[in-house]
Amino acid sequence: MKFAAFTTVAGSAGEATTAEQLIANLREQTIVAEELGFEAMWLGEHHFGPYAVGDLPNPILLGADLAARTSRIRIGQMANIAPWWHPIRLAEDVAILDNLTGGRVEVGFGRGVWPYEGPQFHPNADPRRDAENRELFRETVEIVREIWTNEYFSHRGTNYSFPADDTVFSHPLYPPNPAWQDGERVTRLRVTPRPYQQPHPPLWMTVSTDRSVATAAELGLKACYWQPPALRIRERMELYARVRTELEGRPFAVGEDQAVMRSMYVAPSMEEARRDAEAGIMSAFIFNDPFRGRQVFTNPGEILDDAVKLDWDFLEPRSLLVGSPDDVVEKIEELREVCHLDYLLVEFSHMGIPLRKSLKNLETFATKVMPRFAGEG
Repeated sequence: MKFAAFTTVAGSAGEATTAEQLIANLREQTIVAEELGFEAMWLGEHHFGPYAVGDLPNPILLGADLAARTSRIRIGQMANIAPWWHPIRLAEDVAILDNLTGGRVEVGFGRGVWPYEGPQFHPNADPRRDAENRELFRETVEIVREIWTNEYFSHRGTNYSFPADDTVFSHPLYPPNPAWQDGERVTRLRVTPRPYQQPHPPLWMTVSTDRSVATAAELGLKACYWQPPALRIRERMELYARVRTELEGRPFAVGEDQAVMRSMYVAPSMEEARRDAEAGIMSAFIFNDPFRGRQVFTNPGEILDDAVKLDWDFLEPRSLLVGSPDDVVEKIEELREVCHLDYLLVEFSHMGIPLRKSLKNLETFATKVMPRFAGEG
């Protein structure tokens, strides 16, 4: 199996009170993750955090800094929230990062979940406007891929049209080029640089519903799950495999091109893990509860009673990798056996936990858990 680290920079908020300190912590965490053998460091994207924690507005820019301080670990975004980006700038910035890293980039796309974030960037980015948000997401991703796979490109869509109407260009030293001009009128754009990885870096999508799983498969994006328990992930992995098999004309195996992300904390015992990490882990899940809904945590055929609380006792057996090394190994073995999982992202840094404990968490997972899966996948 492959193991990667994930963070939204929410961790260590109690001791790191400035952006400079949070970035310094992230640098140290990434350097340690590389030394411990993690496949990648994945960064989330969030804006306008009202509680001054978890904001990571530009994972691409931070990725450039982390790449300069490392040599092997891959640098990923899970995810760039596509509706919040201008597609040309997104394509350009990621391509620059891919060249800066010599091809160590993984690219994740998401639709966004917070109603107070999306509308600040584009009127159709509001996740409450579901149809418009989905259309904007799909169009943005398709434009980015068009840019990366064609020397010149043009696009006419609901939200964007390129080149803009009445775009003209002339230069006394260069005659009009029919590859991208009709006289002086520009008919296609050339966006540079091209990515280092050809035709482009691996592309991912964060998914949490059947519809988003189908979208990822239709677009040929790898899929990453967060909340669902193993049986629900298995069901959605089967859906993903069916859609890609039908579209691409070759059999896709369950688990192929798919990953799972889990909140993780390893300690000598479950009691100590819970004592250290419960508040920090639960702050993220409780914060998401009104927006994502509780159905994302259910098994197939399960209907939750209204009295069910989204608390530790409910989430721990379903969606968390916490406890002793043996406890965590058991949970990963379940994901491997049920879902045929071969790529796991672990969220290791949680709000309020000091940096030293976050680093110890990474180290314990790498030395006590990862070796149990050596050679698996």
